[in-house]
Amino acid sequence: MATFLRRPSAVVATVIVLGLATVSCSSDGESTSTQAPADTNASTDAVTATTEVVEPVTSDEPVTTDAGSADELACVGSGDGAGEPIIIGSINTEESGAGNFGEITDGAEACFNAINDSGGINGRPIDFQRCNDSADPVQGETCARDFIDKGAIAVLGGICFSCFSAPIVDLLGEAGIPYVGGLPVLPDEYENTNWYPITNAGGSAALYANSAWMMLEAEKKGVEPTVTEIYAAVGEADPTLENRISELGGTYVNRIGFDPAAADLSSIAQQAIDTGANFVSVQTDGPNTVKLVTALRTQGYEGDITILGTSSDPQSIEGMGDASEGVFVAGFFEDLVNSDSPDAVKYRADLEASGTDPAKGLAGIGYAGALAAAVALADAGEDVTSESFLAALTSLGPIQPLFNGNLAAANAADEFPRTYYFSSYAQTIQDGEIVQTGDVFNFLTGEAVS
Repeated sequence: MATFLRRPSAVVATVIVLGLATVSCSSDGESTSTQAPADTNASTDAVTATTEVVEPVTSDEPVTTDAGSADELACVGSGDGAGEPIIIGSINTEESGAGNFGEITDGAEACFNAINDSGGINGRPIDFQRCNDSADPVQGETCARDFIDKGAIAVLGGICFSCFSAPIVDLLGEAGIPYVGGLPVLPDEYENTNWYPITNAGGSAALYANSAWMMLEAEKKGVEPTVTEIYAAVGEADPTLENRISELGGTYVNRIGFDPAAADLSSIAQQAIDTGANFVSVQTDGPNTVKLVTALRTQGYEGDITILGTSSDPQSIEGMGDASEGVFVAGFFEDLVNSDSPDAVKYRADLEASGTDPAKGLAGIGYAGALAAAVALADAGEDVTSESFLAALTSLGPIQPLFNGNLAAANAADEFPRTYYFSSYAQTIQDGEIVQTGDVFNFLTGEAVS
């Protein structure tokens, strides 16, 4: 039998929660874990008919971390792994002209490899199958139909460009297959009833965190926050940043769109500078982030710059050079590259064993999604089906996540009804590296997290 943790009993309600688990094994092989407090003030968004929605038991106990040792944390499964494989699919834009996010799937694969190496889940190995949508809706739909035909229990997401332009997540939902993890980009994607995001690192949610940080930073500096937004003008503009800055008491100055195929973005940078804002939010992919941040600094902008986490990869940081110094990017996990915590040590070991560079920041997104899926699979029992997995997935109570911080259903919001949220780590780029400043805050409100 697997040694994944068990959460407390639950009662039926209309709240959906999803989180990550720290799993550690004591000397006698029993699993131990810690629980994050919760309340029932989460979103009441509707779910598909196949989903049994449950509410976690409320606890007033303080959050503690039972970190254990790296060896203990390696105990994530048991058995001989000789049972029938459990098929888990992945639809992600791993290689295309629009973007390459294969490291997300690499992180998921590393987690599943580690689980299989320790006996699988309830003695059953994970048959993890990747499908690159190539940012093509037709290919994305082919991936989805293939997984439906194969009897996949779930499909893990990444940054699935085809999912944004075709009803792929709905197609999976009609077959009873939940789409787990990944980074939704636009608000309506977070609200899709078959999409179960693991982190708040993608798209609109990242803008919440960046907005909260800008307000905190302005307060520290004693200035009135004024914000200009630069975004890739493809499709309808996302109003999240404008709305959040206004709601939090700042001044939203301007939204400047640009052609993502443009070779030179210096004129766009100058337009942002001319607005006189003391914060500029750059929302685009790595190459264009490099162009814009470099142009802003070269052309004399001295204010603060925020970028999305998906654009803080090592290549982009290197491309920005000195211009990246002090640029802010919200973080949703602890420092997995440099931390000596048991969780981070285990994470790096699993990635290295699977042939993936732990320095690739987005790998943590995939690893987190895989772990949450694995916990639900363990709860679903030996004869797991899509139905039992989905019931277990939506029944996950508030748990201490693998990557530190405290994710809890109490932090759900109407805009993000199926995702655990709590803490954001303030991070800046210093000397070419992502460095946490020590500030941890609620990504919705900006309130400090102790």
